[in-house]
Amino acid sequence: MSDVSASFPLMTAAPKFVGPIEESKQSFCAYTDFRFECQVQYPQQSVDDGARFNVSLTFDGQTDPHNPDTHVVTNSSALNVSFPSLALKGNVGKSVACYN
Repeated sequence: MSDVSASFPLMTAAPKFVGPIEESKQSFCAYTDFRFECQVQYPQQSVDDGARFNVSLTFDGQTDPHNPDTHVVTNSSALNVSFPSLALKGNVGKSVACYN
């Protein structure tokens, strides 16, 4: 008998979308920017178990294939994925969500 693991990691719930989160920044002058987070609902393991997640933002239920800032691959030791304000480029006025 062999030990076979699942092809896809089992999540405890749908990803949680958080934001906007304001951030104070300093460049040539002080300004406020924002970001969104997608929190993958996967049980933390004491050791990285090799699980990987493809996390994407959706706009009105569709992904944006032309904006690479909207797709992130993460692992089970980094379950909060941060999306910068630039990830919204070209999608003003649409409903934003995340999925994996």
